Amino acid sequence: MHEINWDDIRYFLAVIEAGSVTAAAAQLGVNHSTVSRRVSAFEAVLGTRLFDREANGWAITSDGENLLRSANDMAESVRSLRRKVEGADKSLSGLIRITAPDLCFQHLTGSPLKAFSKKYPDIQLQLFATNEVLDLAYGDSDIALRITDDPPPNLVADRLATVAYEIYGSDELRQQLQEAKHAVPAVTWIGDGKSIPPWISNNSANIQVKYRVSNVETMLEFARQGIGIAQLPCVVGDTEPNVRRIPDMVAQSGSGLWILSHVDLRLTARVRIFRDFMRTAFEPLVPLIEGDRPMSGVS
Repeated sequence: MHEINWDDIRYFLAVIEAGSVTAAAAQLGVNHSTVSRRVSAFEAVLGTRLFDREANGWAITSDGENLLRSANDMAESVRSLRRKVEGADKSLSGLIRITAPDLCFQHLTGSPLKAFSKKYPDIQLQLFATNEVLDLAYGDSDIALRITDDPPPNLVADRLATVAYEIYGSDELRQQLQEAKHAVPAVTWIGDGKSIPPWISNNSANIQVKYRVSNVETMLEFARQGIGIAQLPCVVGDTEPNVRRIPDMVAQSGSGLWILSHVDLRLTARVRIFRDFMRTAFEPLVPLIEGDRPMSGVS
């Protein structure tokens, strides 16, 4: 048997992970024929078929399934080796890739990141503002700020605060809700488009789900304009002067705000220093994040 080429394994895994040869080619940045050729060459080296080429796509064979676990183990070994090489870097320069929800970048991290960059000017920061959970084990990012009650066990995790929520609305809608003359419109997450959020079902029957949106900023804008009441993180609602908390309404329980990084990067100087810096920088923000320091007034 010829020596196995790691790139062949990478192409094999890409077809499985992407779901098709075309999608794998796009993921790898090559053309369709290259993926097909590399997989065929891999099959020739192994002396077995890994996929059945069917009219509606490629289907993995039993031999392919038997190989899959070992291939995944090899891929993780390669990723771990890369992280350990990066982890040996003790310099206070280079790039840190940070992922966080829009909420964090727009309402929490501005001043801390500015202060960090001033103190460590040779460290570049690359920010991914997304609600998508990027996989730190795959090297998609170095640091993640994540709102969750269950951080992955394979990551170094520090809890920064608990994100508290309250129900907010304009003065007009707050008054309308108190008078209960007719239904008050509400703004909530898109979700499945059908379910009624607990903060509505557990409160007044005089609330009607009228608008479903996909991000906090749109929800805040609708509440600001008096289009509907909304459940918002306190760090958002309490810093907006045109909305106020609605008294006697019960919001959902808060989840933790965590700073996460992969265990293999714990010795990387710039990553470790960034984590320590952010933990300290977030301490004055905890009362605001946890709803203990309202700034726009509470009835």
